[in-house]
Amino acid sequence: MERFEISYSQDEQSFRIPPEAVKPGGIALAIGFFDGVHLGHAEVVRKAVSLARERGYTPAVMTFDPHPRVVLGHDQYHTVLTPLPDKLDRFAELGIEAAFVVSFDAEFSQVTAERFVQELLGPLGAKAAVVGFDFKFGHRGRGNPELLRSASGGAIDVQVVEPVFLGGAKVSSTRIRELLAEGRCDLAAELLDRPYEIKGTVIHGKALGRQLGFPTANLEPEAPYCIPRHGVYAVRVNGAGAGGEEADGVINVGVRPTVDAAGGEPKLEAHLLDFSGDLYGKALSVRFLHFLRPEMKFGSLDELIAQIGRDAARARELLAGES
Repeated sequence: MERFEISYSQDEQSFRIPPEAVKPGGIALAIGFFDGVHLGHAEVVRKAVSLARERGYTPAVMTFDPHPRVVLGHDQYHTVLTPLPDKLDRFAELGIEAAFVVSFDAEFSQVTAERFVQELLGPLGAKAAVVGFDFKFGHRGRGNPELLRSASGGAIDVQVVEPVFLGGAKVSSTRIRELLAEGRCDLAAELLDRPYEIKGTVIHGKALGRQLGFPTANLEPEAPYCIPRHGVYAVRVNGAGAGGEEADGVINVGVRPTVDAAGGEPKLEAHLLDFSGDLYGKALSVRFLHFLRPEMKFGSLDELIAQIGRDAARARELLAGES
């Protein structure tokens, strides 16, 4: 899949579009931020791919970086379910051949909906645009699917994908965040169509886990991920071995109240089952599969050690035989 960076210059009053981004024959374009690329987002992307194949267009997606709420100051502590590189990987898996990443900054936020259509989508050769039911765009979010149609003069076939429901509830990034905040990573995985995943690099910690008989890998996330509920989870970890092999494990998410009275920012400490080796500096991917228990403060280190042993045994039981 090709990736193209697009930005807007206030000085030049125009979009900077790489010449090679314009595809012969036109594109069918899925448009959205797509945080999580969940089941609902996947429907939007698949519809664009289907239209492209039916009509001989290039299947494409347009997303924005960073999230508009960060730039507009509506959400000071915005976190992501799926960082941009992983979103792009997911788009490719769904059949997208060209991804347009629009730099969302203060200058771009002033572009009207009409200019967005006429000066960006038009020159890119958009013949079809597929959006979600709640799609808004342009300055102050005044654009909607109807305006997209009218501003293109009918040149763009705009199709709206209705919400996807699972278990009677609408699939949304907000719902996934709520489930993660409750520790319900199994249900979040159903909405994402894959386990929730955090990637990062193993950094040096206090080596307390090793002293307790359960060496841990302290993970520094590579992006401002949405952190699940504090507690202990059964996880599957990729990238542990010399060849990047997969390993089962448990991870503690939280502030370690038994051993760290200072608290502070939540830490992610993973203990890999049946694994020995140096993980410092390694890039790991942790998939959250089962919530085991909430984080708690123990009366002694011996109580903590005993509970970690039970957590490891329970994780081993839950993960046995899972693909």
